[in-house]
Amino acid sequence: MKISALDETGNPVDWWFIYKVPQLGPGAGSDSATGYEYVYYDSKIDANPDLKQRNVTKSPNVLNSGNGALNLTLKSVLDSFAAPTGKTGWIMYNDEMPESVGKTDDGNKGHTKGAIAFDTETNTGFWILHSWPKFNDPGAKADPTPQYGQTYLCISLDIDTCRKIATQMADHQEPQVYYNHTADLPTTDPLYILTQPLNPKPPKKSDVLELTSIGGMPFKVIAKNKQWDDDFWNDLVGPALGDDMDVETWIRGPIPPQADSDGIHKTFDIKYINLAALGVHWAWPETHDHAKWGITLHSPWVCVGDINRMVSQKKRGGGTIAFQNRTLWQALSKTNLVLAPPGKSRTEVHQVIHQTHPPKKAQPIGL
Repeated sequence: MKISALDETGNPVDWWFIYKVPQLGPGAGSDSATGYEYVYYDSKIDANPDLKQRNVTKSPNVLNSGNGALNLTLKSVLDSFAAPTGKTGWIMYNDEMPESVGKTDDGNKGHTKGAIAFDTETNTGFWILHSWPKFNDPGAKADPTPQYGQTYLCISLDIDTCRKIATQMADHQEPQVYYNHTADLPTTDPLYILTQPLNPKPPKKSDVLELTSIGGMPFKVIAKNKQWDDDFWNDLVGPALGDDMDVETWIRGPIPPQADSDGIHKTFDIKYINLAALGVHWAWPETHDHAKWGITLHSPWVCVGDINRMVSQKKRGGGTIAFQNRTLWQALSKTNLVLAPPGKSRTEVHQVIHQTHPPKKAQPIGL
């Protein structure tokens, strides 16, 4: 069976992006939300020559309806979950497992969430990277809590690319796998190996893996393990992309703005999200957001990940997918606000930050 990411109507698509809004009451300039609504964008919209203006837009679907890109993509491979057969397999992982698994979470595993699906007959697959704790449970009658904002990215892949991702995951993201079906994979296959007990003490590692979707979109998988022990976003992602960054994550015990490890670029925490620029009247502070996304300030890099920018998660494995898309980058650039003095414009915000947090001077060799 040929498998891939599926769009909002169930048709194959190279990639899609979802931003779920948190549960919101009506407020000044903001509509209420159940917490299952979302905005959506995909590669077909991006490539449609008939669209004069491409936009990230509110989906007519909700995540707890069984409809829409996320549900349809997962359903396409999990219909046989109770009695798996054939050559289609899957690997589901989450640092907070669904309650039905009946096991205690292992805090030594990576802070990483997602699903890899593959088919050995057609050599196709997809990867969903997301931020939603306790998701996905194929047999659940209800979705996890809608309380916080979450992000999801799905990319269509060939099976060899799935194997490269699995190889990186084994000693970088270190996922907590809770459900898997390895189909007819040999025990030497990286996808099979990912479902087995992993090395509990891998050597200190970070990695930037350059890959291509099945439709030809280049992307980077940037990851580190628990031994790496540095700020993932500030010391790895920013330098890897060569730009300053704004990052939206679950900020508990935050890391202050500082120069990246390259001594040039800096990473700043997003404090507020407002979708009004996309024509959607939802807005919320970062305390209501559990997503892990980032954007560069100058080049059109978008990152969708699963690890937070906070001190405690220096000791957890995790990663992000980085890709360039100007429409999605521009949309997200309009929705986020970093913390700055009252009365300053968005441009002035970044000017103030750069003036008050200058790059570190290079230290002489030997000091």
